[in-house]
Amino acid sequence: MNSKFPLLDKFKTEFRFLLVGSWNTLFGYSIFVFSLFIFDEMLLIGSYSYLLAITCSHILGIINSFFFHKYFTFGSNEVGLEAFKEFFRFFNSYLITFILNLILIYIFVELFLFDPVYAGALSIFICVIFTFFLLSKYSFKVKESRELNE
Repeated sequence: MNSKFPLLDKFKTEFRFLLVGSWNTLFGYSIFVFSLFIFDEMLLIGSYSYLLAITCSHILGIINSFFFHKYFTFGSNEVGLEAFKEFFRFFNSYLITFILNLILIYIFVELFLFDPVYAGALSIFICVIFTFFLLSKYSFKVKESRELNE
C-alpha cells in the first residue's frame, strides 16, 4: 500500500486499539470516579465502595468496548450465532482483565494505602497490555481474508 503514513498502515489495528482503548479508558474511569462518589459519599456504603465502583465501571465499559472494538478496531462482520460467540469470547477476555483489575486495585489500596482514585488509574495501565493480547488473539481472531481485504 502506497501511503504517506506507512507506519500507520502497518500498525492499523494497534492504532485503532489505542484509540478505542483511550476512549473506553476515559469512559470507564469516569464511570468509576462517578460511582465511587455515589457509593462513598451519597450512599455511605463503606470502605469497600471502590470495589463496587470498579465493578459498575467494568460492566458498562465491556458493553461500550465490545461495539467499538468489534466494528472499528477489528472490523468484524460476524452476525447471529457467530456474533454471540464473539461476544462470549470478548466477555471472557474482559472477565480475566476484570479479575486482574480487582486484584491490583485491592493490593494498591489495602497493602500500599493508595487512594482508590489513583489505584484505579494505575491498574488501568497494567491491564491494557493483557487486554490487547486477549482481544487480538482470542476474542476477535483476525482472519486472513479480513486482513487481505484491508
